[in-house]
Amino acid sequence: MSRGSLIVLLLGTGAAWNAGNVGSVIGEVSREFDLSLATVGLLSGTLLLGFAVLGTVLAPRVGEAIGVVRTMVVAAGLCVVGNLVFAVAPDFAALSAGRALAGCGLGLAAVAGPIYARATGGVRRVGLFGAAFQLGIAGGLGFGAILTDLGADWRLGFLLSAAVAASPLPLLAGVDSRVSVERRGGGFLRLALRSSRVLRLTALFLAIFAVPLTLGSWLVHYLSVDSGLSAGFAGALGFVLFGVSAWAREIGGGLASRGVGAMYLAGLAPLLAAAGLAALALDDSAAVATVAVVAAGVGFALPYGTGIVEAQKLFPREPAEPVAFVTMIGSAAPVALVPVMGSLLGAGDGEAVFLALAAFVLLAGILNLRPVEGSLEG
Repeated sequence: MSRGSLIVLLLGTGAAWNAGNVGSVIGEVSREFDLSLATVGLLSGTLLLGFAVLGTVLAPRVGEAIGVVRTMVVAAGLCVVGNLVFAVAPDFAALSAGRALAGCGLGLAAVAGPIYARATGGVRRVGLFGAAFQLGIAGGLGFGAILTDLGADWRLGFLLSAAVAASPLPLLAGVDSRVSVERRGGGFLRLALRSSRVLRLTALFLAIFAVPLTLGSWLVHYLSVDSGLSAGFAGALGFVLFGVSAWAREIGGGLASRGVGAMYLAGLAPLLAAAGLAALALDDSAAVATVAVVAAGVGFALPYGTGIVEAQKLFPREPAEPVAFVTMIGSAAPVALVPVMGSLLGAGDGEAVFLALAAFVLLAGILNLRPVEGSLEG
């Protein structure tokens, strides 16, 4: 693997690890700090993703000021510090501060990573970044569950998270920093708000970003409490969901680079994810859950590379703007969805929640059966 590909892999994995590492230790954090599930949901998703939105908004400006490579260094550093703060936190305020720092790093990485990937390796490397992002969520969920089953203190998992977040820094230290984000007057938002193409692409990113990020906080809890599966098996399925997505995002990038159309990758693939979510709602057996999780993981992942490249083509003079826009919307929705889903699960409405998510993902796929690529300026 080339140095550029390894940087993309490690950056995406280290940043996204934060989206899964609280979800695997919800019970332990809840008991130690005497917090409700909804409050832990605020830590797991709302705070992290709320500050990730801030990071995505700032990313084009930070990239313009210091360059994409240095933006990636800042992103990784914030994730490291955030996890260290969380690991030693004595109270809820410190936990919140740690998640805020990690969230900012996550948002910066989610925009700077794909820009660097496309500039240095094309759509295939964009797919690799997307794969790494899913792999990170899988790692946060899976390794956290393993450490819990082994009886390890939950704080150890956040020291591990900090180490993973730091992994791209030695490679970034010697990288050519000439990849930059140039701002030429803006104007994307004005065009975007009047474009049905942007709205359709935004729906796709809500389906492939917001829904999996929300599941990252609650899937293990849902499978173990509502469906009656063991905590270890539920944690393994959480890892499978995002592990399969990691593989499928890279496959999706490869398919796009070989000319497979957006109708298949952005339109039909989400229908597979919708079927998986519906199956999780309607059947609580281990066998069906396993097949459903694999189907959902593939369906969420295949559209990623195509979606990122189409977003950049919408405004080629400032490609970071549309990437930041769709990433921000996809990351912002779970800020509200995570605690709401926690409350509904606590009320015993898990089946309805999963059916509603399935219906939305189905709609997003249908809306994107027609390609959205092409500049808004043309």
